[in-house]
Amino acid sequence: MRKTLLITIDFPPQKGGVATYLSNICHNLEYDKIVVLANKQNGSEHFDNKQGYKIIRARLFNRFFWPAWFRTLRLAKKVIRQEKVEQILISHVLPMGYIALLLKLPFIVSLHGFDVLAAQKTAWKKYWLLKILNQAKAIIVNSKFTENEVSKLAISSDKISIVYPCPNIKPEDLNSQERQTLKTELELHSKKVLLSVGRMVPRKGFDKVIEALPEVIEKIPNLVYLLVGNGKRYLDDLEILAIQKQVLDHVTICEDIPDTNLPSFYDLADVFIMPARQIGSDVEGFGIVYLEANSFGKPVIAGKSGGASEAVIDGQTGILVDPENVSQIAKVIINLMTDQEYAIKLGAQGKERVLSEFQWDKQVAKLRDIL
Repeated sequence: MRKTLLITIDFPPQKGGVATYLSNICHNLEYDKIVVLANKQNGSEHFDNKQGYKIIRARLFNRFFWPAWFRTLRLAKKVIRQEKVEQILISHVLPMGYIALLLKLPFIVSLHGFDVLAAQKTAWKKYWLLKILNQAKAIIVNSKFTENEVSKLAISSDKISIVYPCPNIKPEDLNSQERQTLKTELELHSKKVLLSVGRMVPRKGFDKVIEALPEVIEKIPNLVYLLVGNGKRYLDDLEILAIQKQVLDHVTICEDIPDTNLPSFYDLADVFIMPARQIGSDVEGFGIVYLEANSFGKPVIAGKSGGASEAVIDGQTGILVDPENVSQIAKVIINLMTDQEYAIKLGAQGKERVLSEFQWDKQVAKLRDIL
């Protein structure tokens, strides 16, 4: 493997699917062959000290420079010299692609769905998107959905490889005492638990779940909707919606939950839901949370949008719904909550699929060949 520099603005301790995806890739590569150039942020030093590979932190963008990414270019050149880097791996095709072109080294692009769509909003951006992808040594995508979006640009399929996200939150990480404490603190005894985990943004569809709750609660009055994530502004909107729908007593919002506590939430859930939808270029490229829930043997409900239909096999590991159809969402929740045998079957099949197909060693092997 050539020594590789990953340049990214999404990296832990920052939350989000892209950040987690990239850190898991690095964790599964040879530590002496990967270097990361990422944003400095609160908690980054604590995270970095626990990694086996080298992470260089800096303020990658400076509004006093034009173009804004010029600072990152200078930093990257310095790191390349010092670390004897042989090739570049970038996420966020724009603006990182500009940097990759100017560094004059072979480069690989990691794409996640929304970035491909966002880079086609103007003729100028699309011109550079095509130029960057055509000159890339290889293109890594997180799903067939993203692969299809790239193929529409007439990019050679030979240079595209799918490296699926894999769960890094697993049942073996469950702390039974912590689970029991959480169950007591959230008053979940004798409750049916509907769970969502994710960044609090409109495309995740959590508002549609709340809109569906009045119909659900008529059939399942002991239901509690646990909403786990970050995004204060949108969380406030969801709370207001819950008040309007008169279901606030059935909604529990949990903010700033560390990943180490998520196994307890997944294990306490009866059903997992995230009816993601596409809003403009904002789309769910895959949806690792569906696989995380499946790994705990939980049935999942997903929106027919983006790459969710790859993360969830309809009728086998979960149910796909029209993310704008509140009545359909309600009916599927009720069905899975009341038909325990069917719910257990979907969850078990989902867990089996995760164990057989979505393991990091298998997925990163594809990337290692490219690198």
